[in-house]
Amino acid sequence: MKKHVAKWVVPFLKYVVGFGLLGYVIYKYWGPNKQTGAPGLEQLLSGPIEFEWLVFATLLAAGAAALQLYRWYLLVRALDLPFTVRNAYRLGLVGIFYNTFFPGSVGGDLLKAYFIAHEHPERKTKAIATVVADRAMGLFGLILFTAVTGSVAWILGDARIKNNLELQWLIQAMAGIAGGSAIGFLLLGLLPQRRVDRFAGRLKAIPKLGHSFSELWAVVWMYRQRMRVVVVGLAISAVAHCGLVFAFHCSSRVFPPANAADLVTLPEHMVIAPIGFIVQAIPVSPGGVGVGEAAFAGLYKLSNRDGMRGFAARLALRISEWIIAFFGYIVYLRMRAEVKEIQHEAEEDEEKQEGDGDPEKGDKDQQSGNRGQESGDGYKEPEATGQGNKGGAPVV
Repeated sequence: MKKHVAKWVVPFLKYVVGFGLLGYVIYKYWGPNKQTGAPGLEQLLSGPIEFEWLVFATLLAAGAAALQLYRWYLLVRALDLPFTVRNAYRLGLVGIFYNTFFPGSVGGDLLKAYFIAHEHPERKTKAIATVVADRAMGLFGLILFTAVTGSVAWILGDARIKNNLELQWLIQAMAGIAGGSAIGFLLLGLLPQRRVDRFAGRLKAIPKLGHSFSELWAVVWMYRQRMRVVVVGLAISAVAHCGLVFAFHCSSRVFPPANAADLVTLPEHMVIAPIGFIVQAIPVSPGGVGVGEAAFAGLYKLSNRDGMRGFAARLALRISEWIIAFFGYIVYLRMRAEVKEIQHEAEEDEEKQEGDGDPEKGDKDQQSGNRGQESGDGYKEPEATGQGNKGGAPVV
């Protein structure tokens, strides 16, 4: 009974946290700023709205989402799982719909993984690995993007960055994290298989979280053996993140200020927008609602800008995201029977994992000893056009 209660209570609390935080930020910035005299959200919404910027932001956000879904397709095919581009976009749009509106235990990412593994349950570990890797690659891409673009703007003498120690610190922190992660990932390739297996065994011995840590380690090791697809994936991420930053830049123009000098520059957005996207990825509310608005308001203040402008820009971009999620809802309606079946399967599996403490009892072929092996489970799928058996990116 407790599990069924938690199944509904936890999502409800996420809605409460998200929309409660959103309401607080709206309340905070609703009236004019008494210290600076800057207009509040009420005045902003009653003023002119430039819808053409909202259209541009939506198109850019949709393009970035399309690139990210294709990146996921490449990561799936790199592990020799049977998959098509059409299914990548169908499932991806349904996943966006779920991630935007449903904060339940079975989110859009897990749903995508179970769809892949539905016909081949023995491949569940690999299927989940693809969505974990996709998320990790997206997060690393945002960190790297901030480090590179921020450093370039800083070196070129952008006044806002050059005179702001907080932004400089953020750039340096992102550069340190990106550099350390890249070096660690490359050095991982020097480890022999026996040490990889031994470390996976040690991680698995950790109470409760051991299996998850072991699986995460396995994901990193699998993709370390497929550097070509990792490089291609990072290149796609760079283009997608450019699209997201430009989308946010456009959304900041939807509610124009009375003074054009109050508009935040593109170099500033190159630094603060990716960090805002990283913060809102924390899974405490559906689609990061409330969290994203609060994060961007704080980042604007960190950049010595009006926090209300950051909140308004994020709110405008959220409208674009909801439009994209609506198309995901249309796809969901066409796949509703399939989605319900897979969701039920995922929920049952989640309950089983909580009950026996062993999430992958039946997935013996995917243990850490044979992670990264091309034929570890004895089944060979047909290869995609242009893809060899070394995990290279397929040609579509």
